[in-house]
Amino acid sequence: MNIPHNYNVRFIWHNKAINNRLKRTALHGFYRRSVDDRLEIVTDMTKLGAEHERALRMGMDMDTADSLVENVVGVYALPLGVATNFRINGKDVLVPMVTEEPSVIAAASAGAKATKDIKAAGPLPYVIGQIQVLNPTKGAMNMIKVREQDILDAANNILSKRMSAIKVTYAILADEMIKMEIVVDVGEAMGANAVNTMCEGVAPLIQEITGGRVLLRILSNGAPHIGYAEAYFDVERAVAEDIVNAYNFALFDSSRAITHNKGVMNGVTAVGLATGQDTRALEAGAHAYAADKGIVQGGGSAYGPLSRWDIRKDILWGRLSMPLQVGVIGGLTTRHPAAAACLELLGNPSKYDLAAIMAAVGLCQNFSALRALATDGIQKGHMKLHRRRLE
Repeated sequence: MNIPHNYNVRFIWHNKAINNRLKRTALHGFYRRSVDDRLEIVTDMTKLGAEHERALRMGMDMDTADSLVENVVGVYALPLGVATNFRINGKDVLVPMVTEEPSVIAAASAGAKATKDIKAAGPLPYVIGQIQVLNPTKGAMNMIKVREQDILDAANNILSKRMSAIKVTYAILADEMIKMEIVVDVGEAMGANAVNTMCEGVAPLIQEITGGRVLLRILSNGAPHIGYAEAYFDVERAVAEDIVNAYNFALFDSSRAITHNKGVMNGVTAVGLATGQDTRALEAGAHAYAADKGIVQGGGSAYGPLSRWDIRKDILWGRLSMPLQVGVIGGLTTRHPAAAACLELLGNPSKYDLAAIMAAVGLCQNFSALRALATDGIQKGHMKLHRRRLE
């Protein structure tokens, strides 16, 4: 698979389901309509078939659940909604989100409404496979270098034709311990199972080369590349300044940054759940990346915000940067009927474009949270929706 070098400034998604501006008249007052009316509007607008419409209504049956995990005794359902107002790289998008928390979908939609267009891109499709070598012989590091091509050939003999091992790196972590990493282009898959299989498969060769004992053989959920979303937001100057002040609080204080990033993940994880992603990998990768963001951005804390806010050209500007390990083939993306329906609703994007959409939602979610905190407080809107579900 040839990925353009300037991919991170391009957006190659073509939404076959929505190829014109969304019919905003149909979406006007969308939240006030009945559930059946909303579903009818969405299925008509995105040309979903009867099978996908049924999946959105019903989720997953017991037989499917039993095929996915062990000791199944039921199916646990969560609400699936759509966020509106999103325009990403010049294209209108209805974004499916699964969440149990009131105000998340409303906040994402409100944030998207405050910007005319969001520029976004997903990361390159690389996953790292790690191999731990204990008690290597003298000269093992040099032997890894000499045999790098043999290692890559062995890895590629294990991987499917849709994937390729492209690089080997290695380092001494401690006395009698070497870390060896194989970088894999996993294509449209998330790639966890394939990379784990590859790591286990090349272990005997690594032992032969290093003379040591291979112990752990597993992928890292720390992605080597990041995705991003950025936009200008229409908000009063005084509010914009206080949003930047709120961001600076997160920049200089890790306790604030934790909750700041939780707000970002409210959006990212909700889209991940809807589309069948490994949300634990998304969360772990995001927080690991945030662990150095504060220092990098010039703040006073090592753990910092995933987003960045500033006033540019007298307008509020925000940018979200984070790793996004996602996939659109394998895993739940086809085996979970509702996840497949959500990907169809999005126009069956590539994994890069799905990651870009998730980044855009995370940015808008963060904007809405900061705007609420900087004005009326977070509870006014949140509790209004929370009380509704208690009635």
